Amino acid sequence: MMSDQKLDDLIETRGILKGLNSTLGITSISLVIVFVLYAILLGKTASTQFLNIKTWIEQTLGWYYIALMLAAFLICLYFMFSKIGKIRLGQDHERPEFSNFAWFSMLFSCGTGAGMLFFSMSEPMIHFASQWSGGNPFMNAETKLAVSDFFTAKQAALDAGLMPGDAQFPMPNDLVSDAAAAGLTLTFFHWGTVAWGMYGFVGLSLAYFSFRKGLPLSIRSALYPLIGNRIYGPIGNAADILAVLGTIFGISTTLGLGTQQIGAGLVALGFIEQSSQTITVCSIVLVTALATLSATSGVGRGIKSLSTLNTYICLILLAYFLFASSGTNYIIANSLTTLGDFISNAMSMSLWTARSPLERTWQGSWTIFYWGWWIAWSAFVGLFIARISRGRTIREFILGVILTPSLAAMAWFSIIGSAGIYESIYGADISIYQAAVTNWDYAGSLYRSFDVLTPGVIAIIAKAFALVAVIIFFITAADSGTLVLGRLLAFGRRPPKQQLVIWGGVLGTVTLIVLLMGGTEAMQGLQAASIAGALPFSIVIIAMMAGLIKSLRKDSELLIVDKETVKKMIAKEMADSP
Repeated sequence: MMSDQKLDDLIETRGILKGLNSTLGITSISLVIVFVLYAILLGKTASTQFLNIKTWIEQTLGWYYIALMLAAFLICLYFMFSKIGKIRLGQDHERPEFSNFAWFSMLFSCGTGAGMLFFSMSEPMIHFASQWSGGNPFMNAETKLAVSDFFTAKQAALDAGLMPGDAQFPMPNDLVSDAAAAGLTLTFFHWGTVAWGMYGFVGLSLAYFSFRKGLPLSIRSALYPLIGNRIYGPIGNAADILAVLGTIFGISTTLGLGTQQIGAGLVALGFIEQSSQTITVCSIVLVTALATLSATSGVGRGIKSLSTLNTYICLILLAYFLFASSGTNYIIANSLTTLGDFISNAMSMSLWTARSPLERTWQGSWTIFYWGWWIAWSAFVGLFIARISRGRTIREFILGVILTPSLAAMAWFSIIGSAGIYESIYGADISIYQAAVTNWDYAGSLYRSFDVLTPGVIAIIAKAFALVAVIIFFITAADSGTLVLGRLLAFGRRPPKQQLVIWGGVLGTVTLIVLLMGGTEAMQGLQAASIAGALPFSIVIIAMMAGLIKSLRKDSELLIVDKETVKKMIAKEMADSP
């Protein structure tokens, strides 16, 4: 096997890395400072500008995002079922560094785990019952009206002192049951195979060119088949800088949102009366410090251990919602019905594009928002997935990265979402429905559900488990983000611990400065800028698609057996490149 040091020496002999690290670092920091100062100093004006750009992209280029996301997923499917799938991401004798369970745990924790916990109760409920901007577009008007009429009648019955089981208490009809499945189906779509297809494609590109072709583990390496040695110039720098900015702003805004969940958890447990700036600062400092400590301990010790622990906690939470609810049979039945609906309608949902202004408003705020978010995060998540996937075959990689997290997301939203829907429909307490659908309280609706399902001590224990899961999710997200930044700015090599400490500090500092000096408006502006940044990075993704297809078609039978083969291959490609 060719060591990292020898590979670095091979590349450095051609003078490729001279001055590159400092250029990337200085440029990235400068751009971060400019964006942060702009967001803070202009405040509402900057936030409005960024939001207007994001809104324009969502409502004008929705079709483009839909086509790009679907293309990434279909390319992965093609690779998985073709002979290309047997190629190993590394030398042929290499085997995976991590066990399947540890690998799956890290995929879940560092990919979308934090968001899944944040939206777990609220999103299925909103798609089930909310009529905002027309509501769920995959639900007909008659079904929407039936849901609205049912909850209006139920609220009136509760106000009149009636309880479920009383003769005059309203009962849902079949249309309400159809709506429950429709709400979950749409949630599956946003968090399932198409979303993970983008992460899988970017991760596969980086893993293939790094571990199979011997190039640095960096975004620019995926462009090598198209531009050759020019990846070490301005074009490659631009690709990596976009990835750095997306990682910093993506993690920073996620940490900002995470403080809402942590604060809501502390309020729900009775530790504080309401969230405050002090709680915000303490939460960010704690998460950043623990994430940096974890990052410096290495993937095999830090992220792996935390991710594995959190997987067990999440399994306990799933078991809680499945068995604490009186509607266990309903949860199972609704989950299976939803799975069938999703399989039947997945392609039509993937291609559905808004045509009217009302539809564009809804799709821009939900599907296109998510697609922009996944594209913006694909560099960060993809590089981390590549880092932990060396030694797996392409077929194994795609199955693991797309299918397994998608099934986990389906189980997660099915059980938790169905539990909330069941209690809202058949229970005597309508507060979950009100928190999610009326108040759009994403963090609070989950904690409220514990009091509805198991009032008392068990609810307190469940809330504590959820709060711990939230904290670990955000630690692993910041942890993996720190490692990715270190890799990008060390040109794909393992960064020294000092750099990890610096970049961990940068993530925490950016988040604190924006929240303390600019407030929620500045944070919303940076979040909008991060998602808008998916547009220029999408061009890089298209180039990556062309480069990966070209290279895999040419080299699908190439077997790398020793370091001499790697050296000859790199030398040949450098000599042949324009």
